[in-house]
Parts: sequence; structure tokens; C-alpha cells
Amino acid sequence: MKLLIVDTDQDLVEMLTGWLKTLGYEVHRAYTGEQARKKWEEERPDLVIMDTALKNTDALAMCRDMRVKHDALVLVLTEGKDVWDEVHCLESGADDYLRKPFFPAQLLAHIHAVSRRGRNTLALRSPSIITVGPITIDSLHNEVSISGRTSRLTPTESKLLHFLAVNADNVCTAEQIVAHVWGFGNDGDTCLIKAHIRHLRQKIEADPSNPQYILTVSGVGYTLARHKEFDPHLREVVHPLHAAS
Repeated sequence: MKLLIVDTDQDLVEMLTGWLKTLGYEVHRAYTGEQARKKWEEERPDLVIMDTALKNTDALAMCRDMRVKHDALVLVLTEGKDVWDEVHCLESGADDYLRKPFFPAQLLAHIHAVSRRGRNTLALRSPSIITVGPITIDSLHNEVSISGRTSRLTPTESKLLHFLAVNADNVCTAEQIVAHVWGFGNDGDTCLIKAHIRHLRQKIEADPSNPQYILTVSGVGYTLARHKEFDPHLREVVHPLHAAS
């Protein structure tokens, strides 16, 4: 998942950037409204985390303007204590709201919640046939094709693979997968996810024990890589933070 953090507090931005990168997120930074516009247009983030107190910038108006060019989820940060400040932010188009100061775990929970809602909406609107690199998923007929070979999928496998395809090249957490595929409100049974991932790899990968497409980000989740052709040097992703676990 690609994030854009916008705040005049450079120390806060640097701290959050380093921390979120260890969790598998791609993070971009901006410290002014002008920088935010440029980064938003260039990087096309999935989620923008923005302080409303930007100098010489109406942050909420800028978000509404930029969403016309590239739609993204918006989580606003504010020092406002009044309930009407929250009402104003949400009524002005923000997807979520978090008061400063906050703990990192609070921010992460809000990122999970808002991205889960956004991804579920995207998945509902997405076409039944999706192509990611050499892989084509037909969720209407529960089939997957790769290199001219077609395999049948169970309804659950189809829903899971479709979700990964909608979010290709982004990390889907166990919480997000369970919420979308099974409708639970928490991480559920991660062994259940692993079993379905294993079955999908058997139907897609040339060597399921050395996956090239359905990759694991250890301790975080899974991603469907958008490879155009086989890369013999590619290995399953293991995040350094969890490499020893």
C-alpha cells in the first residue's frame, strides 16, 4: 500500500515514515501544500495522511481538488479538540480523522480501518475478469489462467485471489484478507489464510515452494506481484523486521 504523509512537523514525518516502512508500506513525504500536490500527482498514493494545519493551504479543499486528478483515501490529522472540528473534516470529504497527539498504534489502526473500507469498495466495483501480468482471474466462473493453462478455483480461492489482484503490488494484511473473504472483524485464523494461499500457489506457481507471484511479506501479509515474465532471481519476500522469526 502506498502512503503519502503530509505534515509541517518534519521530525514527526520522518519518524512515521521509518516506522511504517518497517511494516511493509511504501511511504512518500511532503511538508507543504505545494509539495503535497506534486507528490500526490506523481506518486498516486492509495492513502493520504494529512495534517489540516498546513501553512497557506486549505488542506481539505486541496484534497477535494486533487481527488479529481487521482482519487485516494484521506486520513486527516488535527490538533482540534472541538467535536465540530471532527464533523467539519468528515463532512468535507475526509475518510477518517485522528486527533494529535496520538500513539503510533492508533495511527496504524486507523490506516487498517480506512484502507479496509476503501479496498472492499474497490473490490465490489472491480470487473469480474482481472489480468495481473500473465495471470488472468475470472471470478465469475472461478477460474485462473496463466501461460495458457486454466485451473478451477473454489469460491473462497477465487474471492481471495480476486482481492489480491485488485490490490496487486500492494501488501494485503491478514486482517484485510479475513475481513474481505470471510467477513470477520479481526485477524481470524491465519492458518486458514495460509492453507488457501498454499492451494493457490499450487495452481499458479511453476514451483509452489519458491513462489514468483503470490508473495509473503512475513509478519504483515501477502501481495500479488505484477511480473510480466519469470525472474529466476526473485525470491519470496521476507521483511527484515521479521526475518528471524
